[in-house]
Amino acid sequence: MVLYSLTLYLAFLTAGFPAGIMSLIWTEISEKMTVEVPYISLMRTMIAAGAVLACILCGRLHQSRGKLLDMCLAGVSLETLGVIGLSMSRLFWHLLIWTFVLGLGFGMSLTLLCVAIFRMGERAALFQFSGAGAGAFLGSWILSSSLTVSGSWRTGCQVLGIIQIFFAALAFLIRRVLMRKPELRRKLEERSRKEDLDRERQKMDRRPDAAVLRTAEKRYMKRIGLSCIASFLLFLLISGIILWPQSYRVVDTGASAGTTPYGILTGTIGLAAGCIFFGTAGLRRKHVFGLSAVSMGVFLLLEAYLLQREALSGYGILIFQVLEGAAAGPIFPELVLLDDIMLDREAETSLISLMPAFGLGAFAMVTPLTQALVGAGQTGRFPLWLLLITAALEGCIFFSLREGKE
Repeated sequence: MVLYSLTLYLAFLTAGFPAGIMSLIWTEISEKMTVEVPYISLMRTMIAAGAVLACILCGRLHQSRGKLLDMCLAGVSLETLGVIGLSMSRLFWHLLIWTFVLGLGFGMSLTLLCVAIFRMGERAALFQFSGAGAGAFLGSWILSSSLTVSGSWRTGCQVLGIIQIFFAALAFLIRRVLMRKPELRRKLEERSRKEDLDRERQKMDRRPDAAVLRTAEKRYMKRIGLSCIASFLLFLLISGIILWPQSYRVVDTGASAGTTPYGILTGTIGLAAGCIFFGTAGLRRKHVFGLSAVSMGVFLLLEAYLLQREALSGYGILIFQVLEGAAAGPIFPELVLLDDIMLDREAETSLISLMPAFGLGAFAMVTPLTQALVGAGQTGRFPLWLLLITAALEGCIFFSLREGKE
């Protein structure tokens, strides 16, 4: 089972590789293909559109655990196809097509990975989700290093795609070898049957009638709606943590746009570290949400105060990005793990797919909000805007917990 968990972790790792690709290569694209900088908003919208479509379609799939992992790796392959396609694009509409394919891969892999970990324990699920942050860190480092060495964004994308497909193939081969063992297949089938039987037993202990089931369904629909809004706000918050400090450094301090990779690297490693920290801490879910909210609020207020006093250097902002990323890291997997035993597996799978759809859909809003922040001269107050998003996010989580169950 350890090797099977490793293959799932590799799937998360490879799925996160291209997460920072647009921020890293867009300056090069706009200069060498004579495309205006604001057009990055259209490309991120295409990524979001492809991701939302893939999330909705994948929510209709009801596969065994083994097949889910194969489908996840197929999503990773779509990501690789999108990355390689970007490197071969010669016209702007080519870029739009391949960013849509990249979005399809993001949506497919994230949705199916959420379904794969849904019945896991909290600690195991947080550890697996740390792979997405680690993958985003590793992929951004590979791409930025390739850009530095080769000086070409096309070469950087090709190197990233080759390494990503190598890790995906490695995970696929390990899983294929493992699934040939009858003992592992039997353990996975027994675990799945045991989970279903336990849920049915708990449901029968409550002796629900039709009215109770209808009430449970309404409560779950309210909770999933709040969780979807929370996912949207969370992904918007994470994008802001990574991108808005860079806008401040470029606009207010005159720093080079070439420092973008540092913000992406610190933010993503913070996300991974947060999942690992909260996973090992063994806190109850409501305590994880509460500690994340308080930590995020303290970090953002302190950052805003230091910026106001002009006492925060560029390195200090990077440290805050790590801390804020760590505070935000466990929130999405904890939202996914919220459960209600009154619903069956098919209903939950369909509803869970909505959270990645709303979350990835937030990518379409990142660039317009960033441009609005710059246009209004509010780049120096970005921690306060992030704090506002955090307050709205925690409000959704609070009411979601009231409607749902731990």
